[in-house]
Amino acid sequence: MLVYAYRVLVAFSVAVVALYVAWIFLVPKPGMAEELPPAISTGQPGETDSPEQTASADQRKEDCWTFLLVGTDRVGANTDSLMLLTYDVGEQTVSVASIPRDTRVDADRRVKKINSAYAYGGMDGLKEEVTRTLGVPIDYYIKVDIQAFVALVDEVDGIDFYVPCDMDYDDPWQDLSIHYSEGMQHLTGQEALEVCRFRHNNDMTGYSDTGRMETQRGVLTAVAQKVLSWGNLGRINSFVEIIAEYVETDLSVTDMMWFASQALYFDMENLNTMTLPAEWHSPYMYLDPEATLEMVNQYLNPYTTDRTADQLDIPTRS
Repeated sequence: MLVYAYRVLVAFSVAVVALYVAWIFLVPKPGMAEELPPAISTGQPGETDSPEQTASADQRKEDCWTFLLVGTDRVGANTDSLMLLTYDVGEQTVSVASIPRDTRVDADRRVKKINSAYAYGGMDGLKEEVTRTLGVPIDYYIKVDIQAFVALVDEVDGIDFYVPCDMDYDDPWQDLSIHYSEGMQHLTGQEALEVCRFRHNNDMTGYSDTGRMETQRGVLTAVAQKVLSWGNLGRINSFVEIIAEYVETDLSVTDMMWFASQALYFDMENLNTMTLPAEWHSPYMYLDPEATLEMVNQYLNPYTTDRTADQLDIPTRS
């Protein structure tokens, strides 16, 4: 009996190894953006920047991909949250940068905020403006309906999160009521969403839009930690169903499976989160060109060489 059990174990082990080898060789790596999108018009109709003013397609790192993470607001016209994520699979590092909603961009339209790009030009237009501004190509996009976030948090039985300040806000027009005390809280999906949506209290105390982005990244980090934990691997079918229902992306199922297989080796200590450095001058947020370039090269650049100042298009106050 022991000999039989041993043979079964050996056979099973060989089968697992064979399947793993087949996976490595038969499932291809996801593709990358071959070149940067064309320049976006910044002048009169029909006028575009010269090729010298756009970022050149330098050599890409072998196993480094970029993703545009998009959350839409209730009307779905403008983007409510916008993040650029770079995943270096070879180094097993992930960097996520929040892009302020009111970031001033060069665009041939009346409202020159980056969160309006989606309403005017769809996902392609938004990708082009992010690429143009930061000099970084976008390999894939992931647009998330807010209900996907709620469903995902509930699927992992909620998250533990330190609420950064007392939150007391009511808006009957949006049917929004946010009331939480500062401190560690266990949040359901709906509660986590409310914490992410909070900007300030009814008496205008609280924190700035930058503080809101920091809270959003903190909540997303807490969710990612639970989703990627070994204890939740058995829920992968539920995760796939949530993605299918609420998430729009140009990643194929095979692409998602490949990235998921690589993420199993990811250590959350290698997650870097940040907000692009900007200063508010009504009605826009103006990125700091030097600090933004430094951040791009340190965390977000998928190329083997550094970006240069002329490969980014960051408007300054005139």
